[in-house]
Amino acid sequence: MAGLLLSIRRAETPGYAFVKKILVGLLRLHIPVPQFSRPVFRAIYLFHWIIARTWRRLYILFYAEPLFRGRCDQVGGRLFLWSLPDVQGHTHIQIGDDVSISGKIGIFSGRTHDNPKLIIGNKVTIGSDVGFVVNQQVVIEDGARIASRCSIRDSDSHPIDHRHRLSGAAPFASEIKPVRICRNAWIGAGCTVNKGVTIGEGAIIGSHSVVMTDIPPYARAIGNPARVLLNPGPPKGDFVVPIAEHQSQHRFSQAAS
Repeated sequence: MAGLLLSIRRAETPGYAFVKKILVGLLRLHIPVPQFSRPVFRAIYLFHWIIARTWRRLYILFYAEPLFRGRCDQVGGRLFLWSLPDVQGHTHIQIGDDVSISGKIGIFSGRTHDNPKLIIGNKVTIGSDVGFVVNQQVVIEDGARIASRCSIRDSDSHPIDHRHRLSGAAPFASEIKPVRICRNAWIGAGCTVNKGVTIGEGAIIGSHSVVMTDIPPYARAIGNPARVLLNPGPPKGDFVVPIAEHQSQHRFSQAAS
């Protein structure tokens, strides 16, 4: 059977090519949607997502969030969850106020330390598919943003010496180093933040970077390994809305009035 399917995929003969054409046509078969029926399907589409999101919100409200709060040592007010986090191991978790976890995340700990800690401050935003490896301590300070598909880890999860790995030994305490992401830092999508790293206040890490060393406050860094491209320093003066944005908002307020 595997050989027959491979022959069809390769279209080795005119007969096999004909069969492949039929199968591809069946895979792409669809029901025509006449123009007059599109408002109906649009309404059904909208209704589908209203029902799906309402059901998810009820699931989070009455099931996922109570379970997660019960698993954590401390959770502040107004937590937003989109999915039940997957916590494996004995990590102690502390979460501040107004934290948003906008997708499924994983929190994992190993055997080396008795009290590994994940500390998430106030107004932190965490995207989907983010993984935390916490064997000693990972701290996410107030206002930090972590985009989707990031990995933040305070250890390599295995000993560095291959002989210890083959013996099944846990990582040694000397090979585990805490991670800190400081206030208002922004970690772009797909980044890896490795053990012992401190990302300074207000720093921005470009997407898919691998951070191996400390990043200074307010720096912009990117790459594998991540390197600082520029460091404009802290914001100068008072916060001012850009002129174009200000004019747009002014026109909107005039139209509304």
